Amino acid sequence: MNIIIDEVLQHLESSLSAEFDYSNVHNSLDFLFRKSLNDSLTDNSKVALSSVEAVLEKVWESLHTGSWADASDDMRKLYSHASLLKTKLLLKTANDERMLKKTIKAIDMGLLMGNAFRNELTVAATLLCKALQQTFIEHPVKLCNNSKSKNNSYAFHKIGDHIPTLHQPSLETFLRDYLKSKKPIKITGSMEHWPALNKWKDLNYLIKLAGARLVPVEIGSSYADADWSQKLITLEEFIKIHVVQEGEKPTYLAQHQLFNQIPELKDDIRIPEYCYLTDVDDVEPDINAWLGPKGTVSPTHYDPKNNFLAQVLGSKFIILYDPKWSSYLYPYDDKFLKNTAQVDPVTPDLSQFPNFSKAKATHCILKEGEMLFIPSGWWHRVESLSETERLESLILVSTERDILEELKSKTNLLKKIGA
Repeated sequence: MNIIIDEVLQHLESSLSAEFDYSNVHNSLDFLFRKSLNDSLTDNSKVALSSVEAVLEKVWESLHTGSWADASDDMRKLYSHASLLKTKLLLKTANDERMLKKTIKAIDMGLLMGNAFRNELTVAATLLCKALQQTFIEHPVKLCNNSKSKNNSYAFHKIGDHIPTLHQPSLETFLRDYLKSKKPIKITGSMEHWPALNKWKDLNYLIKLAGARLVPVEIGSSYADADWSQKLITLEEFIKIHVVQEGEKPTYLAQHQLFNQIPELKDDIRIPEYCYLTDVDDVEPDINAWLGPKGTVSPTHYDPKNNFLAQVLGSKFIILYDPKWSSYLYPYDDKFLKNTAQVDPVTPDLSQFPNFSKAKATHCILKEGEMLFIPSGWWHRVESLSETERLESLILVSTERDILEELKSKTNLLKKIGA
C-alpha cells in the first residue's frame, strides 16, 4: 500500500509545482492557495490542509451560486488545483483505509466540480482504489426480499405495437433502414462480448473496484416531481443502502458519465459499432451509465441526439412516440422540462389531457444483452421490470454530444446537492 501511495505523491508533484496565477479569480484566494502550497513543502501539513480546505469552501460557495453555465472557468480550475493539493496533504497525514477513502472523495469532488488536472486526479483515484483493493474483505451481499415495486405488465399489451427486432443487423442495413429514416429498432446479439454482462452481476466486484468513488444519485420517482433531489454518495453506499436494502424513495445513478470518471469500468463495456455511423466527424460518442434498483421509472421525454440503450442487467419496458405526436403528449412549458411530457402513458388522465388518446405508441421489453436505437426527438418512457435482479444497469451511448443537456444536469446538481 505504501508503495502505491508514494507513487501517487510522486505523480502529483509535477502538477503542483507548475506556475499558476489565480489573482484574476480572487486575490485573497490566490494568496491563501499559495500559502497552503508553501506550507505543504514544510512540516506544516495540518496548517496547509486547513488553508486549502478554506480555499475549496470559498470556491464551492462561488460555484454553488447562480447558474452553472455562468461559472468561471478559472474558478473551476482553482477547485481542481486545490483538490490536487488536498489529496497530497491527506496522504501525508495518514495512510489507513479511512484516510484513503477520504482522499478519494476529495479527488472525486475535484473531478466533478473542476475542469482541469483531470488526468492527474483520475490516475490518483485509480491508484488509491488499487491500494484499497489490497485490504478488501469480501462479504456476501444479502438482498432484502420485500419488494415494493409495482408490476404494470397488465397494461403492456394495450400500449401500441411492438418495436421491430433484428439480430446483428449489418451496418449497411442499420444505416439505410433505421438511422437515415429515423426509426427505432431493437438489436440482439451485439453485446455478447461485453464483460459487464457477467462481471456486474457480482455487487462485490463493483464495490471492490470502485466502491470508494463519489457519484451523483437522483432521489425520487421522477425528475419532474417537486420532491425530486440529488446528492453525492459513494458507490458502495449506493449499493449497500439503496440497492441491497429497499428505501422509501427510489434512488438511482442516472445520466452520469461514469466511465470518464472511473475508466476501469469502461473496460467492461464496448461502444457499439453502429454509433460511428454519424454525420459528425472526429467526435467520440458520449457514454452515460444508469444504475438503480428495480421499479424505477424515467418519465416520457425526448433527447436531441441519437441514443442507444444497452441493457446490461435486468430488463426495461420502454414506450416510444414518434415526434409527430409531440403536442398530444403535453410537454411542460418550463424551459428545463420542455423535453418532458406531463402525461403518463401507463395511467393517462384523459380528462386533463384529452388529446393524448390520439397519440400512437410503440413499445418493447429490453432484456439483458439487447440494445434499443432511439432516434433523436423520439419520446420514450423507461420502466424497470426485474423481479429477480435487485440492481439494474443500462448504458446510454449517444452519437452526438449535447452540451445543453450537460449544463442543465450540472446546474441541477449544484442547486440540489449539499456537500
